Amino acid sequence: MNVEAWKRQIESERRQKDQFFKEHWQSPIPEKDRPRFKSLNYFPPDPKYRFELELHEHEKKKIVQIEDTGGNLRNMFR
Repeated sequence: MNVEAWKRQIESERRQKDQFFKEHWQSPIPEKDRPRFKSLNYFPPDPKYRFELELHEHEKKKIVQIEDTGGNLRNMFR
């Protein structure tokens, strides 16, 4: 992905996050404060912090149990 497409993708994802925070019932912002919410404060996208890499799945998988926010135990790969 070229740098300009990368910047557009980041800006799009930020707009979606801001919209979620402003409108969604699961927003971490209290409902009474949402009308005043405009946007999170972001640093401008900086290509010097951008990198691409190839991911490889780990051959040996260990299953661990992690408690989620609802208090339920969930199996996760480590």
